[in-house]
Amino acid sequence: MKLRFSTALILLGLSFQSSPVFSQCSDAGVCAIGSKRSALHHEIGVSYIYGKSKTDDGLSFNTVQLDATLHVLFDSRVSILLPWTKVNGPAGSISGVGDFSVFLNQTVMSDEAGVLSLQIGAKIATGLSNSGNLPQAYQPGLGTNDLIFGASYETDPWMFALGYQFSRDRSNNAATQLKRGDDLLLRAGYKHEFEEFTATAEVLAINRLQLSSVVVPGSNVFVEVPESNQFQVNVLGRISYPVGIYSVQGLVAFPILSRKVNLDGLTRALTFSVGIQREL
Repeated sequence: MKLRFSTALILLGLSFQSSPVFSQCSDAGVCAIGSKRSALHHEIGVSYIYGKSKTDDGLSFNTVQLDATLHVLFDSRVSILLPWTKVNGPAGSISGVGDFSVFLNQTVMSDEAGVLSLQIGAKIATGLSNSGNLPQAYQPGLGTNDLIFGASYETDPWMFALGYQFSRDRSNNAATQLKRGDDLLLRAGYKHEFEEFTATAEVLAINRLQLSSVVVPGSNVFVEVPESNQFQVNVLGRISYPVGIYSVQGLVAFPILSRKVNLDGLTRALTFSVGIQREL
């Protein structure tokens, strides 16, 4: 048991030794698609998430997130996410409740070969988006109500997912009045179960389909931002270790292809989290 647990720590440690490159992952919402394997039970959990932005932005993010999954019917699950985030940067610090997210996961096919599920969800603008007269990148919320659609297929030990986030509102942030483009997600993951823990490796490719636009300061004119629809690829490592009725989880994410424009504050140099889940 000690050997297996040490191996888990080594795998997680190797992930932390990655070079300081840039990453954007689940903050916008679409990365929730395919993030959990199908399960026929209730779950509740809490996690701490740390994110560090690009060096020239100087932003850091500390988030405590509550999540719950309810098995409502034989083949349906409802998941909810509620974060509280503190953002620190050269211009100041903002903290508060972030955007509330809710998802319905419906299994449409299940046999010996695998499980096919469809997802529909929403990210609701409950978080601060215009606090302290600071730009959108400093705000706990994105200031838009977005719809999220997805499909995932699980065939042990593999998982594949496709997601789409529809975002056409404009944030009420006075500094930028940012309007983001839609996001298209492709996700692939491989899971390996050891005797005492489970390790997962994933690749996430995200393409912002339209240019973002912002307000010209002191006017009512909006302009599109060049290169704000860039493609990015992230890698993610996750371990899960059972402790009695709980499951302790660790996650690290970093990019191998990154965005250069960070108007929304979602670009990360590194993201890691630790959390605990319990089946109910």
